[in-house]
Order: sequence, then C-alpha cells, then structure tokens
Amino acid sequence: MKDILSLLVFSLITNFIIAQNTILWSINKVNSEKVAYIIGTFHQMGNSFIDEKPLIKELLSKCELAIFESVEDKNEKIITVMLNRTDDFSYKEFLYKEDIDFLENYTKNWKVPLSKHKPGELIVKLQQEYIKESCGTIKPTDTSYHMDDYLMSIAEKQNIKVLGLETYSNQFDAINIVNGEELTWKKTKNIIHQVINNFKDDKNQKKICASAKAYMEMKFNYQFKVKCADSDGILSKRNEKWIPTIINSIEQNNSVFIAVGMLHLYGECGIISQLKKNGYEVTTLKLK
Repeated sequence: MKDILSLLVFSLITNFIIAQNTILWSINKVNSEKVAYIIGTFHQMGNSFIDEKPLIKELLSKCELAIFESVEDKNEKIITVMLNRTDDFSYKEFLYKEDIDFLENYTKNWKVPLSKHKPGELIVKLQQEYIKESCGTIKPTDTSYHMDDYLMSIAEKQNIKVLGLETYSNQFDAINIVNGEELTWKKTKNIIHQVINNFKDDKNQKKICASAKAYMEMKFNYQFKVKCADSDGILSKRNEKWIPTIINSIEQNNSVFIAVGMLHLYGECGIISQLKKNGYEVTTLKLK
C-alpha cells in the first residue's frame, strides 16, 4: 500500500537537493526560428510567486499558443461531475472511527462533500490542502491558489490560444486507478490514516514540504539523466501520451509556452529529456 501512496503523492513530497536553479527553459531547434518555453509548475502555489518573476509573464505574453495539462474549466466541470454522483457513505465501513470524525469535520465546508469523493481523490485533495496550509506556498495576499490556473488566466486574458494535453476524465483515472485497479476505501484505509495524522502531528512537515521549499528556492533537481522510479507508472505514461502533441505544437506554431507539473520534467522519462532525444536544444533560463 505504500507504493500506492507514493504514486498518488509523488509530485508533492519528493525531495532532491542539487538543482538546475530554475523552473523555466527555452526550447529551440537548429536552423529553426520557432521558439518555445517550458515551465515546471508547482500546482499549489499562489499567484505572487509568478508575479515576482516578470520574465515568466513576459515570455508567455509573446507566445501564440499556451499548453497546459488541461484547459477545460476544471473547477466547474470536475465539481459538477462529482456533485452529480450518488452519495456514498461506504467510507464509514472501512476507515478508522477517529479518521471519519476528522474527515467529516474537516471537509464540512468543501464544495464537494466527502460522500461524493472517491478514495484516491480524497487522498490527493488532503495532500493539496496540507501543502497550502503548512508549506508556505500561499501568501495571505494571494488571490489565486493554483499556479497552472493562474498562468492559464493570464493567457486567456491576452487572447492567447490554449491547448490541453488531457481531459479532466483522464485526470480522474490517473488519481483513482493504480496498476489497473480502482482504489477502494479498504485498500486505502491506512494511507488515509497516515495522511490525516500529518494534520495532527507536524513531525513530517519538513519532509512533506521539502519539495515545495526546494521549488520556491529554485533548488529542485530535475535529474534529467536519472532513470525514472515510476518508468511504468502514472507520470511516465502521461508524459509518453503528451510528447507527440507537444512536438507537433512546437512544429506548427512560431511560439509556444508549455506549463506542466514539475515532476513531468523529472528524469529520463521527463518531457525535457524526451525533447532532447527528439533533436531539440533545451536551455536553462535564469530567474531572479
């Protein structure tokens, strides 16, 4: 079951020390005037992080196409899909009583009630909330709490064409299905217990927040030549599906801005390594 937890929250708790000292790269090909940029995002990051780095907005504003993991109205559509589900209280049959009490109190103001969450979705949602509450990624003055959505709003305000690499249904599958099997409350009972304990005891805070801290300091190491730990897993498979769309978009447009979660750039299965294998030169862009 620890393997399932690792797959679900890998992008939130992975810690690396040596880094490329950036989150932004340019993509070029020899004898081509086309230009592209790629940024590794940290999803639970407030808008001030982007606002403090004007080069990101400047490059985005110059592009004719912006690519994101999904460009559908995720907040509305995902919420609509979940709210239309039949209430399911079966979690009460499998979770620990103390965890049920915590969850029913903690989630009482959520737009989507606990009874309409599946186990995988709940774990990811709790991890996201923990990051926002405990890791310093959100400032009191922030008005946007999701980095990708904020970048997308900038693109849309400037009438930049946007393209999604997958649909919200793909994202549901990535969260709820592991190794071909849908997660159940019984299988995730101890995982959920562990995640909830993080809210009650801060002994793991440093470890959980390590990747957020490294990202904000631009000390995250993408280790492009390292074999991916989940070479047959969720991240790698999504990258494999995305690469043809990314390359085709770069070839067919004069300027492209790509924003995907930072772990999609990690290792030899990552998007940057795959672009290099396809003949692109990927160059670090320094940010103050």
